[in-house]
Amino acid sequence: SACGGGGDQPEKINGVGPADIPLKFVNARVMGDKKSMAELIAVDISYLSWDLSQPPKHPEYKVTNYELTQWKFDDDTYYYLMQFINPARENILDREDFKIIKTKEGWKRESYDDTKNFDAIVSKLAKSKKVLKELNEK
Repeated sequence: SACGGGGDQPEKINGVGPADIPLKFVNARVMGDKKSMAELIAVDISYLSWDLSQPPKHPEYKVTNYELTQWKFDDDTYYYLMQFINPARENILDREDFKIIKTKEGWKRESYDDTKNFDAIVSKLAKSKKVLKELNEK
């Protein structure tokens, strides 16, 4: 990127970087906000037959306590593991993995499904591993 200095930082597109997508996605999921989830997915998900006109089912749910770990594959591809206290599931510790890619519309989750071979991939990217946020017990 042209920003000099922190060349290690992922590029932001419209103020959003790849590390912002997991929290946005998980919050949309716990709220039952299908429209926001769909907007964060790179591939065509019409096969899921979601009704995107429905308002969020649980707008009151918000994930605030989470841990986010990042692995860099290349400038256009990052992997994330998010562990979070899930208000939609009686505050159990939940986890979701992500492959985030750069698209013409900005950073998005590659697909709706779990990332294939996530653990094997990130183990090979161990040098780039960064814990961006720790789970803080309150």
